[in-house]
Amino acid sequence: MKLKNLVTSKSRHLERQLKTKFNASSNLVVRALTGDKSALKLIGQTGNDGAKISEFAPQVREQMLAAIKGTEDLNVVLSDIYKQAGVSGEKIERAVQSAILADTHLANILEEMKLDFTSSKEKEALRHQQATDHLLLKAWVDKHMMQVDGEYKMLQTELQTDIRQQTIDLQHDRELGKYYLEMGDNARDDFKPKKQYAGRSIVQKIKDALIGF
Repeated sequence: MKLKNLVTSKSRHLERQLKTKFNASSNLVVRALTGDKSALKLIGQTGNDGAKISEFAPQVREQMLAAIKGTEDLNVVLSDIYKQAGVSGEKIERAVQSAILADTHLANILEEMKLDFTSSKEKEALRHQQATDHLLLKAWVDKHMMQVDGEYKMLQTELQTDIRQQTIDLQHDRELGKYYLEMGDNARDDFKPKKQYAGRSIVQKIKDALIGF
């Protein structure tokens, strides 16, 4: 090229930035300026890409940022929801288990109370039956003993005449024997009278009349 490039030699650092950051060089530009087809095509394509990027960059940037922010918000919201669901789910499960235990406890208490009541009722019925049987037996025994005691007393009273008569008979026999020995054939029984207490048949008639036996 006949024209002088006075800038490149004085701009080595900038030239390096052009190459490393934008994949271009002053040589590429000079080649394109001189009509080099490959350089023209490369710069043309690069320019078209750059123009498109510049055209769509604001909207793309806005949409991508919105997508990224939306993704962030979605995951933050879901994370908060999941965490709260975990905490609340645990509390709900504990509440449900507590309610189940309380309900089971109440059911057991009611069943135990029912069994205890039934057992107490049966024991009370047995106690009452035993007490009633004991009272009936005691009343019968007391009545029987009173009857036996009464009959014994009545028998003793009734036998007093027989016992007394037995004593009189023995005494009279002894006296009569002595009298026979003394008087011989002249003895007369009517001279030796004997006391005669009422016999049991007479006493029985008295009992029938007085007591109603």
